[in-house]
Amino acid sequence: MVFCYHCQDDCPYIQDPDNGITCCGMCGKVFDEHIFEVGPTFVKNSSGQSEMAGKIIEGVGSGCSISRERTEAKGRDEIWQIVHGLHVSGGDDIICTAHNFYKLALDNDFTKGRRTSHVAAACLYIACRRGEKPYLLIDFSDHLQISVCGVFLQLCQVLLLGEHPIVQKLVDPSLFIHRFTERLLGKRDNAVSDTALRIVASMKRDWMQTGRKPSGLCGAALYIAALSHGYDYTKADIAAVVHVCEATLSKRLVEFENTDSGSLTIEDFLAKADEETVPKCSAKYGDVLCEHKGAEHFSHGLCEECYYNFTELSGGLEGGADPPAFQRAEKKRHAAAKRAKDSSVVDTTLCELHSSDVEHNIMSPGKVVVSEHT
Repeated sequence: MVFCYHCQDDCPYIQDPDNGITCCGMCGKVFDEHIFEVGPTFVKNSSGQSEMAGKIIEGVGSGCSISRERTEAKGRDEIWQIVHGLHVSGGDDIICTAHNFYKLALDNDFTKGRRTSHVAAACLYIACRRGEKPYLLIDFSDHLQISVCGVFLQLCQVLLLGEHPIVQKLVDPSLFIHRFTERLLGKRDNAVSDTALRIVASMKRDWMQTGRKPSGLCGAALYIAALSHGYDYTKADIAAVVHVCEATLSKRLVEFENTDSGSLTIEDFLAKADEETVPKCSAKYGDVLCEHKGAEHFSHGLCEECYYNFTELSGGLEGGADPPAFQRAEKKRHAAAKRAKDSSVVDTTLCELHSSDVEHNIMSPGKVVVSEHT
């Protein structure tokens, strides 16, 4: 029996003497590799000279060295282990996508000096972001018991992904609701998930998503939804599921309480959410301001694809608060108007005082000067 870090238990092991490997008998994780190569042998020919036995066979493959192939295979094996450990959906497609990113990292010598599991986790996270899978970077760190954030940021810099939509696009908190709900309750509950999704949509309409991680919003929405459906969970229980601290969860709850939807009861909130529907937009003539310049204009300066992507990400166009930048500009404008009004009142008061003084001087009797010589 050998302790397997992937199974987290003592498992039987299997030895393959032909390939020189020792692996777990339960999951197939390779524990050790002892690969020995027999060196070239030399024999004497008919003239008494030594020459190498056998002959050199030229490779007709892709031209990759054996070391490169082993490194790629090891990276794919690590990706496979993480995919099955986290139960990432997608099968071979997500594995192939992550493996392609791993090969790009290998081309840029990014694997040198770094553990294979670190690079494999970073590549798989990029593939999950690309495929909109409900997994956060902390999920990979929690699974591997290592910090993957630094490697992910360095890999994005090496692969020039800093300005790519894969990294720049906001992560929709709605992707994680079903997964977090199942993790919290231990089962699927569509009623709780639907309520949490509506709360998240309201948060997005109130611009709470801007500048905040999706896990905090999901935690606040899931906490409210669970309590509204009769589940008795504490903030600590929610924080352990969504991987945020209780202070962050409390801040998100206070922010939601300060919105218009936060002052409603759960019945009024759900009734209002049912009434709010995305308005139907027909194609109209206008300039397309999105990236698809050649597409047909649909609504609000966007093509149909960008319009529905925007409404899904922002929670819809109906209701909600104004953008934070607009609110700050309005506050500055109101403050400037108030200062101007106060200044004008002061000027008016001073003018009135000055006018009253002049009028008083005119109406009051002056001094009579009597000459000494009469």
